[in-house]
Amino acid sequence: MTDKNKAILEEIENIAKEKQIEPAVIYDALKEGLLKAYERQIHKTLDNVRVEIDEEQGKISMFKTLSVVAKVEDPDLEIALSEVKEKKPELTIGDTYDEEIPTDNFDRLAIFQAIQIFKQSIREAEKNSIYDEFLDKIGTILIGKVESMEEKYCLIKIGRAYAYLPKKNQIPGETFTIDEPNNHIKFYVEDIIKTKNYGQILASRSHPGFLSCLLELEVPEFNQINQEGKNVIEIKEVARIPGVRAKVAIISNDDSIDAVGACIGPKGSRIQNISKELNGEKIDVILYDENIKNFIINALAPAKVISIKTNESDQQADVIVPTEQFSLAIGKDGMAAKLVARLTHWKINIVSLEQAKQNNIDFTWNGNLKETDYDQFVSDLRNKSNFRQRQVK
Repeated sequence: MTDKNKAILEEIENIAKEKQIEPAVIYDALKEGLLKAYERQIHKTLDNVRVEIDEEQGKISMFKTLSVVAKVEDPDLEIALSEVKEKKPELTIGDTYDEEIPTDNFDRLAIFQAIQIFKQSIREAEKNSIYDEFLDKIGTILIGKVESMEEKYCLIKIGRAYAYLPKKNQIPGETFTIDEPNNHIKFYVEDIIKTKNYGQILASRSHPGFLSCLLELEVPEFNQINQEGKNVIEIKEVARIPGVRAKVAIISNDDSIDAVGACIGPKGSRIQNISKELNGEKIDVILYDENIKNFIINALAPAKVISIKTNESDQQADVIVPTEQFSLAIGKDGMAAKLVARLTHWKINIVSLEQAKQNNIDFTWNGNLKETDYDQFVSDLRNKSNFRQRQVK
């Protein structure tokens, strides 16, 4: 093996290791590049030309398969018997002869094109390799290093791949640094885009799945299995206004476990850790219920519900809340009501008790606040409000 051939083999092995692609893919790319270079050299495409690579010796050869004829009419496809007899006496008319094509006299443009095709083939192979490696990571959390910050996106390096985190997938108000040594961030793998040249991993920190995964990482009960083979706690629904507020609906498959308390953690430690990761996003954890009325009532907490009327066909609910808690139920700019609607996938119409009476709306006290308890409830609310006001003064 010559030094030149040995260098070729070593370079192919190095590329294969660096890009984590099979050497056979690189050999195929090299063959394709040389074939295209030859086609450019002769200004035509031929089906009878092939490239052979001896992977043990590192030898690269190009051949043109020609039909042996008495008289040559097309020198790209045929060779005269008289010429072949000097090289291979055993051949006769109708046989084929492999003529080696010298590659040393390829012009610079042909060589340049071969190199470009080779590089493009390697890029495509690397994209496919990254796609295969990360495909099963969709819906999970990964950790990467922030390498580039632009106005509309940032790039996160993870191993040999890059994750693309667009502005719309970032939490409003959060910032990243690229100069500090510990500039690693967590992100949710929303998708893997096979055709994208750079940043094939679509990252998100605003996706509801990001909060779900953070909870599963922080709260061990999500990963514990009961005697029936079910997770002790399960997440049913998540709704977020990223960086502001979120609601998570969970169920417990173990009567001995306080599911909400497990998520909150001792002195709120677990939920505080998650909130910190989400740039201060406040998180309400509520119990899921198959009964849509109960689910909506739970989702509206801490606001109480006086009355709830549902329309299954329209998936719409009319809810009456105490007048003193109307703002709490709606939230700033309707935020709380939007979260409840996203969480339950129902349209929620909320009015106060005062509005219901003014508009002569018929209702029954079928919520989680009974008529007999209303006056005391309102009195307690006012006392708490007065106490807070005195503390502020």
